[in-house]
Amino acid sequence: MDALLQKFCQLDSKNVFEPLDASTLTASQKREALRTVNLIKEKRSSKLKGRTCAGGWSQRSKYTKEETTSPTVSTDALMISLMIDTKERCDVATADVEGVYLHADMEEFVLLKLVGEAVNIMCQVNPKYENFVVIENGKKVLYLQLVKALYGCVQSALLWYDLFTNTLVQMGFKLNPYDLCVANSQIKGKQCTIAWYVDNSKISHVDDTVVTDIRDQREMSRVFGHGHHF
Repeated sequence: MDALLQKFCQLDSKNVFEPLDASTLTASQKREALRTVNLIKEKRSSKLKGRTCAGGWSQRSKYTKEETTSPTVSTDALMISLMIDTKERCDVATADVEGVYLHADMEEFVLLKLVGEAVNIMCQVNPKYENFVVIENGKKVLYLQLVKALYGCVQSALLWYDLFTNTLVQMGFKLNPYDLCVANSQIKGKQCTIAWYVDNSKISHVDDTVVTDIRDQREMSRVFGHGHHF
């Protein structure tokens, strides 16, 4: 319960959703509302971590593969970039994005449905949700509109990819036409390369100050989070 409470606190603090008045929703909208899937993961440290995602399987028939598929870096591209980093003695940093999909805005109307104990936890996180709780079939129900891309929604991965690539382009990077999860930019006369797999990214350049500057830029820190050198 504590692990789920922490997860719900994160979702609320990031303004992932907004509560809706159930009386304003149609019967069709309520039927199509996505249920939440709450999971508990035990880390190596034995600490329990809560994970909440949307049960987006019902969305699959509404979109084509092109509308939901997100590229990921190929093994060949990653290994070649590592070989180049080694040959050129580049400084390398890795960065992991916390709550990766939650940085991307949901572009369409998606309704989320919390039932039972999940409603109680949500109201404990923020009392504002209490005013939107209704009783359906003897159970507490809370309807939420997704504002951010939540894991489990079929379009979340692509929404995150678009946000991340647009951020890189604004910073002067160009996507590699042979692998759309590798981007390059000429900085101080040398190539800076960023390769990524969903929320895990690798930044490399011969000048260690360039790597640090890239990681700490406002645009990048907005989506990167904290990184470390190795």
